[in-house]
Amino acid sequence: MKYRRLGKTGLEVSLLGIGTGGSSQFGQKSNVAEEEVVKLVHRALELGINFFDSSAVYGDSEAILGRALSEVPRQDYILATKFAPVKEGGAVAPESVVESIERSLQRLQVETIDIIQFHGVSPADYEPVIERLLPTVQKLQAQGKFRFLGISETYGHDAGHETVPKALRQGVFDTAMIGYNFLSPGAEQILPDCQQQNLGVIGMVAVRKSLSRPEHLLQRLEDAGRRGVIDRSALPAEDPLGWLVRGAVESVPAAGYKYVAAHPAIGTVLSGTANIEHLEANVRAILGPALPDEDMARLRQVFGQVREPLGD
Repeated sequence: MKYRRLGKTGLEVSLLGIGTGGSSQFGQKSNVAEEEVVKLVHRALELGINFFDSSAVYGDSEAILGRALSEVPRQDYILATKFAPVKEGGAVAPESVVESIERSLQRLQVETIDIIQFHGVSPADYEPVIERLLPTVQKLQAQGKFRFLGISETYGHDAGHETVPKALRQGVFDTAMIGYNFLSPGAEQILPDCQQQNLGVIGMVAVRKSLSRPEHLLQRLEDAGRRGVIDRSALPAEDPLGWLVRGAVESVPAAGYKYVAAHPAIGTVLSGTANIEHLEANVRAILGPALPDEDMARLRQVFGQVREPLGD
Protein backbone atom coordinates (compact mmCIF):
# COMPACT_ATOMS: atom_id res chain seq x y z
CA MET A 1 0.00 0.00 0.00
CA LYS A 2 1.03 3.58 -0.59
CA TYR A 3 0.56 6.17 2.15
CA ARG A 4 0.24 9.93 2.13
CA ARG A 5 0.20 12.54 4.84
CA LEU A 6 -3.32 13.87 5.37
CA GLY A 7 -2.52 17.56 5.46
CA LYS A 8 -2.00 19.26 8.78
CA THR A 9 -3.29 16.23 10.72
CA GLY A 10 0.05 14.54 10.15
CA LEU A 11 -1.78 11.22 9.83
CA GLU A 12 -0.21 8.76 7.39
CA VAL A 13 -3.25 7.39 5.56
CA SER A 14 -3.53 4.67 2.95
CA LEU A 15 -4.00 6.04 -0.55
CA LEU A 16 -7.14 3.91 -0.81
CA GLY A 17 -9.59 4.21 2.04
CA ILE A 18 -12.87 2.47 2.85
CA GLY A 19 -16.06 4.52 2.72
CA THR A 20 -19.17 3.08 4.36
CA GLY A 21 -21.72 5.18 2.46
CA GLY A 22 -22.37 5.35 -1.25
CA SER A 23 -24.81 3.19 -3.14
CA SER A 24 -23.86 0.05 -1.19
CA GLN A 25 -23.85 1.76 2.21
CA PHE A 26 -21.52 -0.91 3.57
CA GLY A 27 -23.67 -3.72 2.23
CA GLN A 28 -26.89 -2.48 3.78
CA LYS A 29 -28.40 -1.49 0.44
CA SER A 30 -26.88 -4.31 -1.60
CA ASN A 31 -28.01 -7.24 0.57
CA VAL A 32 -24.50 -8.17 1.66
CA ALA A 33 -24.47 -10.05 4.96
CA GLU A 34 -22.60 -8.38 7.82
CA GLU A 35 -20.21 -11.32 8.12
CA GLU A 36 -19.12 -10.65 4.54
CA VAL A 37 -18.60 -6.97 5.29
CA VAL A 38 -16.48 -7.95 8.30
CA LYS A 39 -14.37 -10.13 5.99
CA LEU A 40 -13.97 -7.15 3.65
CA VAL A 41 -12.75 -4.94 6.48
CA HIS A 42 -10.21 -7.55 7.55
CA ARG A 43 -9.07 -8.05 3.97
CA ALA A 44 -8.67 -4.29 3.62
CA LEU A 45 -6.41 -4.26 6.67
CA GLU A 46 -4.37 -7.13 5.22
CA LEU A 47 -3.91 -5.07 2.05
CA GLY A 48 -2.55 -2.17 4.11
CA ILE A 49 -5.67 0.00 4.15
CA ASN A 50 -5.83 1.93 7.41
CA PHE A 51 -8.42 4.67 6.72
CA PHE A 52 -12.13 4.11 7.32
CA ASP A 53 -14.81 6.75 6.87
CA SER A 54 -18.39 6.55 8.10
CA SER A 55 -21.27 8.79 9.21
CA ALA A 56 -24.06 8.91 11.75
CA VAL A 57 -26.51 9.01 8.83
CA TYR A 58 -25.28 5.89 6.99
CA GLY A 59 -27.79 3.57 8.62
CA ASP A 60 -25.97 1.06 10.84
CA SER A 61 -22.60 1.57 9.13
CA GLU A 62 -20.86 2.88 12.24
CA ALA A 63 -22.04 -0.07 14.33
CA ILE A 64 -21.06 -2.59 11.64
CA LEU A 65 -17.63 -0.98 11.31
CA GLY A 66 -17.21 -0.91 15.07
CA ARG A 67 -17.94 -4.60 15.34
CA ALA A 68 -15.62 -5.39 12.42
CA LEU A 69 -12.74 -3.51 14.08
CA SER A 70 -13.45 -4.55 17.66
CA GLU A 71 -10.60 -7.08 17.80
CA VAL A 72 -8.14 -4.94 15.82
CA PRO A 73 -5.48 -2.95 17.74
CA ARG A 74 -6.56 0.70 17.78
CA GLN A 75 -3.23 1.94 16.44
CA ASP A 76 -3.75 -0.09 13.27
CA TYR A 77 -6.55 2.03 11.82
CA ILE A 78 -7.72 5.63 11.44
CA LEU A 79 -11.41 6.46 11.92
CA ALA A 80 -13.31 9.33 10.41
CA THR A 81 -17.03 9.86 10.82
CA LYS A 82 -19.55 12.67 10.50
CA PHE A 83 -22.58 14.29 12.06
CA ALA A 84 -25.51 15.86 10.23
CA PRO A 85 -25.40 19.63 10.89
CA VAL A 86 -28.60 20.52 9.03
CA LYS A 87 -32.17 19.36 9.49
CA GLU A 88 -35.32 20.70 7.84
CA GLY A 89 -33.45 23.56 6.24
CA GLY A 90 -31.63 24.89 9.29
CA ALA A 91 -28.74 24.15 11.61
CA VAL A 92 -29.48 21.49 14.22
CA ALA A 93 -29.32 22.27 17.93
CA PRO A 94 -25.87 22.00 19.54
CA GLU A 95 -27.29 19.29 21.81
CA SER A 96 -27.97 17.15 18.75
CA VAL A 97 -24.30 17.29 17.80
CA VAL A 98 -23.25 16.17 21.27
CA GLU A 99 -25.70 13.26 21.11
CA SER A 100 -24.55 12.29 17.62
CA ILE A 101 -20.85 12.23 18.48
CA GLU A 102 -21.44 10.33 21.71
CA ARG A 103 -23.50 7.79 19.77
CA SER A 104 -20.75 7.49 17.16
CA LEU A 105 -18.20 6.74 19.88
CA GLN A 106 -20.44 3.99 21.23
CA ARG A 107 -21.18 2.49 17.83
CA LEU A 108 -17.54 2.56 16.74
CA GLN A 109 -16.45 1.17 20.14
CA VAL A 110 -13.62 3.66 20.60
CA GLU A 111 -12.75 6.30 23.16
CA THR A 112 -11.56 8.84 20.59
CA ILE A 113 -12.41 9.31 16.91
CA ASP A 114 -9.57 10.52 14.72
CA ILE A 115 -11.61 12.89 12.52
CA ILE A 116 -15.10 14.31 13.07
CA GLN A 117 -16.62 16.00 10.04
CA PHE A 118 -19.50 18.37 9.42
CA HIS A 119 -21.47 16.24 6.93
CA GLY A 120 -22.59 17.67 3.60
CA VAL A 121 -22.48 21.42 4.20
CA SER A 122 -23.86 23.41 1.28
CA PRO A 123 -22.49 26.88 0.49
CA ALA A 124 -25.73 28.50 1.68
CA ASP A 125 -25.66 26.63 4.99
CA TYR A 126 -21.98 27.15 5.76
CA GLU A 127 -22.11 30.40 7.75
CA PRO A 128 -25.19 29.66 9.92
CA VAL A 129 -24.04 26.10 10.60
CA ILE A 130 -20.53 27.10 11.62
CA GLU A 131 -21.73 30.02 13.72
CA ARG A 132 -24.17 27.86 15.66
CA LEU A 133 -22.26 24.59 16.01
CA LEU A 134 -18.52 25.25 15.90
CA PRO A 135 -18.17 26.26 19.58
CA THR A 136 -19.85 23.03 20.70
CA VAL A 137 -17.76 20.91 18.35
CA GLN A 138 -14.54 22.55 19.50
CA LYS A 139 -15.54 21.93 23.12
CA LEU A 140 -15.99 18.23 22.35
CA GLN A 141 -12.60 18.22 20.67
CA ALA A 142 -11.03 19.76 23.77
CA GLN A 143 -12.65 17.00 25.83
CA GLY A 144 -10.83 14.41 23.73
CA LYS A 145 -13.85 13.03 21.90
CA PHE A 146 -12.00 13.43 18.61
CA ARG A 147 -8.60 14.62 17.37
CA PHE A 148 -9.14 16.55 14.13
CA LEU A 149 -11.96 18.54 12.56
CA GLY A 150 -13.18 18.09 9.01
CA ILE A 151 -15.96 19.10 6.65
CA SER A 152 -17.54 17.41 3.65
CA GLU A 153 -19.11 19.20 0.73
CA THR A 154 -22.38 18.36 -1.03
CA TYR A 155 -21.21 16.81 -4.28
CA GLY A 156 -24.65 16.85 -5.89
CA HIS A 157 -25.50 20.45 -4.99
CA ASP A 158 -22.17 22.26 -5.03
CA ALA A 159 -20.94 21.92 -8.59
CA GLY A 160 -18.78 25.03 -8.19
CA HIS A 161 -17.11 23.69 -5.02
CA GLU A 162 -17.97 26.82 -3.05
CA THR A 163 -18.03 25.32 0.45
CA VAL A 164 -14.36 24.32 0.64
CA PRO A 165 -13.01 27.81 -0.17
CA LYS A 166 -15.15 29.15 2.68
CA ALA A 167 -13.57 26.57 4.98
CA LEU A 168 -10.10 27.47 3.74
CA ARG A 169 -10.67 31.14 4.49
CA GLN A 170 -11.86 30.38 8.01
CA GLY A 171 -8.91 28.14 8.73
CA VAL A 172 -10.44 25.99 11.47
CA PHE A 173 -10.61 22.73 9.54
CA ASP A 174 -7.94 20.07 9.26
CA THR A 175 -9.56 18.03 6.46
CA ALA A 176 -12.14 18.34 3.70
CA MET A 177 -14.01 15.63 1.83
CA ILE A 178 -14.30 16.68 -1.80
CA GLY A 179 -16.24 15.14 -4.70
CA TYR A 180 -13.77 14.52 -7.51
CA ASN A 181 -13.76 12.25 -10.55
CA PHE A 182 -12.70 12.58 -14.17
CA LEU A 183 -16.27 13.09 -15.41
CA SER A 184 -16.63 16.06 -13.02
CA PRO A 185 -13.09 17.33 -12.42
CA GLY A 186 -14.08 20.83 -11.28
CA ALA A 187 -12.42 20.24 -7.92
CA GLU A 188 -9.11 20.77 -9.68
CA GLN A 189 -9.73 24.50 -9.36
CA ILE A 190 -9.58 24.31 -5.54
CA LEU A 191 -7.20 21.41 -4.90
CA PRO A 192 -4.05 23.54 -5.29
CA ASP A 193 -5.31 25.91 -2.58
CA CYS A 194 -6.01 22.93 -0.31
CA GLN A 195 -2.49 21.70 -0.86
CA GLN A 196 -0.97 25.14 -0.28
CA GLN A 197 -2.84 25.55 3.00
CA ASN A 198 -2.07 21.98 4.08
CA LEU A 199 -5.73 20.96 4.25
CA GLY A 200 -6.01 17.17 4.18
CA VAL A 201 -8.19 16.10 1.24
CA ILE A 202 -10.35 12.99 1.31
CA GLY A 203 -11.52 12.16 -2.21
CA MET A 204 -15.09 10.93 -2.53
CA VAL A 205 -17.14 9.75 -5.54
CA ALA A 206 -14.05 8.79 -7.54
CA VAL A 207 -16.19 5.99 -8.96
CA ARG A 208 -19.98 5.90 -8.82
CA LYS A 209 -22.69 4.59 -11.15
CA SER A 210 -21.50 6.53 -14.17
CA LEU A 211 -18.12 4.78 -14.20
CA SER A 212 -19.23 1.35 -13.03
CA ARG A 213 -22.42 0.83 -15.06
CA PRO A 214 -21.96 1.18 -18.83
CA GLU A 215 -25.65 1.77 -19.58
CA HIS A 216 -25.85 4.56 -17.02
CA LEU A 217 -22.65 6.12 -18.34
CA LEU A 218 -23.93 6.11 -21.91
CA GLN A 219 -27.20 7.72 -20.82
CA ARG A 220 -25.40 10.45 -18.88
CA LEU A 221 -23.01 11.22 -21.71
CA GLU A 222 -25.77 11.36 -24.31
CA ASP A 223 -27.72 13.77 -22.12
CA ALA A 224 -24.64 15.89 -21.43
CA GLY A 225 -23.93 16.05 -25.15
CA ARG A 226 -27.47 17.19 -25.99
CA ARG A 227 -27.21 19.96 -23.41
CA GLY A 228 -23.81 21.10 -24.64
CA VAL A 229 -22.04 20.17 -21.40
CA ILE A 230 -19.51 18.09 -23.33
CA ASP A 231 -18.65 17.56 -26.98
CA ARG A 232 -20.16 14.11 -27.37
CA SER A 233 -18.45 13.65 -30.75
CA ALA A 234 -15.08 13.68 -28.98
CA LEU A 235 -15.85 10.19 -27.65
CA PRO A 236 -16.75 6.96 -29.46
CA ALA A 237 -20.48 6.42 -29.96
CA GLU A 238 -20.33 2.99 -28.34
CA ASP A 239 -18.16 2.13 -25.35
CA PRO A 240 -17.22 5.82 -25.02
CA LEU A 241 -14.50 5.26 -22.41
CA GLY A 242 -13.25 1.88 -23.60
CA TRP A 243 -10.04 3.47 -24.90
CA LEU A 244 -8.93 3.89 -21.30
CA VAL A 245 -8.77 0.12 -20.74
CA ARG A 246 -5.34 -0.91 -21.94
CA GLY A 247 -1.99 -1.85 -20.49
CA ALA A 248 -2.12 -1.65 -16.69
CA VAL A 249 -5.68 -0.27 -16.69
CA GLU A 250 -8.02 -3.20 -16.04
CA SER A 251 -11.32 -1.35 -16.30
CA VAL A 252 -12.99 2.05 -16.49
CA PRO A 253 -13.42 2.12 -12.69
CA ALA A 254 -9.69 1.41 -12.37
CA ALA A 255 -9.04 4.43 -14.57
CA GLY A 256 -11.29 6.45 -12.27
CA TYR A 257 -9.28 5.57 -9.18
CA LYS A 258 -5.99 6.21 -10.94
CA TYR A 259 -7.14 9.62 -12.15
CA VAL A 260 -8.12 10.87 -8.68
CA ALA A 261 -5.09 9.37 -6.93
CA ALA A 262 -2.78 11.12 -9.39
CA HIS A 263 -3.48 14.55 -7.93
CA PRO A 264 -0.87 15.41 -5.28
CA ALA A 265 -3.42 17.22 -3.10
CA ILE A 266 -5.35 14.00 -2.49
CA GLY A 267 -4.57 12.25 0.79
CA THR A 268 -6.83 9.23 0.41
CA VAL A 269 -9.40 8.06 -2.14
CA LEU A 270 -12.51 6.39 -0.76
CA SER A 271 -13.83 3.11 -2.12
CA GLY A 272 -17.43 2.36 -1.19
CA THR A 273 -17.59 -1.28 -2.22
CA ALA A 274 -18.81 -4.15 -0.07
CA ASN A 275 -17.31 -6.70 -2.48
CA ILE A 276 -13.86 -8.13 -1.78
CA GLU A 277 -13.05 -8.73 -5.46
CA HIS A 278 -13.90 -5.12 -6.26
CA LEU A 279 -11.79 -3.96 -3.32
CA GLU A 280 -8.79 -5.96 -4.51
CA ALA A 281 -9.20 -4.57 -8.03
CA ASN A 282 -9.34 -1.05 -6.63
CA VAL A 283 -6.14 -1.67 -4.69
CA ARG A 284 -4.43 -2.92 -7.85
CA ALA A 285 -5.55 0.24 -9.62
CA ILE A 286 -4.22 2.51 -6.89
CA LEU A 287 -0.89 0.71 -6.61
CA GLY A 288 -0.34 0.16 -10.32
CA PRO A 289 1.07 2.51 -12.94
CA ALA A 290 -0.63 5.85 -13.47
CA LEU A 291 -2.83 6.61 -16.44
CA PRO A 292 -0.80 7.50 -19.52
CA ASP A 293 -0.25 11.24 -19.90
CA GLU A 294 -2.09 11.30 -23.20
CA ASP A 295 -5.17 9.71 -21.61
CA MET A 296 -5.12 12.20 -18.75
CA ALA A 297 -4.90 15.01 -21.29
CA ARG A 298 -7.77 13.62 -23.37
CA LEU A 299 -10.01 13.29 -20.30
CA ARG A 300 -9.33 16.89 -19.32
CA GLN A 301 -9.99 18.05 -22.87
CA VAL A 302 -13.41 16.36 -22.92
CA PHE A 303 -14.54 16.88 -19.33
CA GLY A 304 -12.42 19.78 -18.06
CA GLN A 305 -15.24 22.31 -18.21
CA VAL A 306 -17.92 20.16 -16.61
CA ARG A 307 -19.43 21.92 -13.60
CA GLU A 308 -22.13 19.46 -12.59
CA PRO A 309 -22.14 16.03 -10.90
CA LEU A 310 -21.84 14.08 -14.12
CA GLY A 311 -20.00 11.28 -12.33
CA ASP A 312 -22.80 10.38 -9.91
